[in-house]
Amino acid sequence: MNNRIGKQTVCFSTPPHIFAASAVGGKEEGEGPLGKKFDKIFADPYLGESSWEHAESKLQYHAVNILLEKSGVSPQDIDMMFGGDLINQCTSSYFAARDLSLPLYGIYGACSTMGEGMQLAAMAVAGGFARKTIVVTSSHFCSSEKQFRFPLEYGGQRPPTSHNGRLRVRERRL
Repeated sequence: MNNRIGKQTVCFSTPPHIFAASAVGGKEEGEGPLGKKFDKIFADPYLGESSWEHAESKLQYHAVNILLEKSGVSPQDIDMMFGGDLINQCTSSYFAARDLSLPLYGIYGACSTMGEGMQLAAMAVAGGFARKTIVVTSSHFCSSEKQFRFPLEYGGQRPPTSHNGRLRVRERRL
């Protein structure tokens, strides 16, 4: 029996375990310090698709297919997929799940999506609601820019606070 410890902690009597993992990325990820750790790197930021959003969906699709191949598990063996992205209503995740014919529980946790998904998947398995689950998340720079700022195609100038992905906060003393 699984037990709760306090209000925020769950203790598993038989902890679920991870069978396999996969990661895909773009050109810049491939050139970074973790580049060799990725299973697949895509040079084309569109992944052959017509939009950034479709490309992001393909990132998840490829990551899940590589995961299934590495684990030797077929899509029919997956009971639940937990996933999310930064597009409204987790659009990329839903399209990836549709193309994979997997039931999706959409998560919109921004930076916490993978951790939250792993917690939910572990509880689903430990609770007997699923035998095998998949957790997937993605963040395509261009679709995020479009969602939260301006489309890159727009060519708008960015404020200095957006350089290098860092936000600089200055405190003003009175």
